[in-house]
Amino acid sequence: MVMYAFRTLMFALLLIAATAMIEARADNGTTAALDQSQLVKQANAPISSIMQIRLQDTYVPQFYGLNGEGNTATVALTMPLPKYRLLPIPQLSLLTIPAAVTLPSGLTGSGDLKFLDIAVFHDGKSFIWGVGPTFIFPTSSRRETGQGKWQAGPAAAVAFTDQKWLVGVLVQNPISFAGDSERKDANAMILQPFVTYQLGNGWFVRSQPQMFFNWKTGKQILPLDIGFGRVFRIGRQNVSLFVEPSWNIAHDGPSPKYGIMFGLTLLYPDFWKGH
Repeated sequence: MVMYAFRTLMFALLLIAATAMIEARADNGTTAALDQSQLVKQANAPISSIMQIRLQDTYVPQFYGLNGEGNTATVALTMPLPKYRLLPIPQLSLLTIPAAVTLPSGLTGSGDLKFLDIAVFHDGKSFIWGVGPTFIFPTSSRRETGQGKWQAGPAAAVAFTDQKWLVGVLVQNPISFAGDSERKDANAMILQPFVTYQLGNGWFVRSQPQMFFNWKTGKQILPLDIGFGRVFRIGRQNVSLFVEPSWNIAHDGPSPKYGIMFGLTLLYPDFWKGH
């Protein structure tokens, strides 16, 4: 696991360092600065108004209260729906599939599928907000890698953006209503503040900690993270790549001490043209 994480980190850092040369050869200077700036914002928004495929891997070398390492590899799809595709208002959707969850015990399996859908009621030039449902489906391949509960609950998002900043928060609170009767009921709020600052030429710094508050047990996890990355092009394909370490500044019970996330995103800003 350690060697895997080391190889992944080296690959990510080398790929970020090489993007200037790749872009110079493949992009031929065709991406306008304004377009790139918008892509940086979309790539770093938890829910986005452009089609994206997000590949993320989070490696946790140490835990509080547990021995061993952990790793979670996820595939996520953002699929925005324009007006009148389904509702008379635009919607921003996010489907997250934990494809491989490795626990400190060494056991590996897939996790529970998650779906978020936000209806956007106001979409100005610098301010956006919306509300909608969030769902968790008990699709894990192993008992230990999922919650075993069907869950649904409210979600809301608020975001402010200007030329270089993207600042906002996404809140979800899935609540179990069915599933394995032998598993504990679930009712937890996931608070995800997000901040991105653009450094220019596609480079950015970002922070997107996911804070958990369990209403059933009163336990909480409060991480702090900061990362960096870049949006660039390989040929005609828009790509975002980032590395984001995190540390838990407060926790109750077993939880990661620290971790590092690697992200690779394929962006398709013109997906809805011709659809």
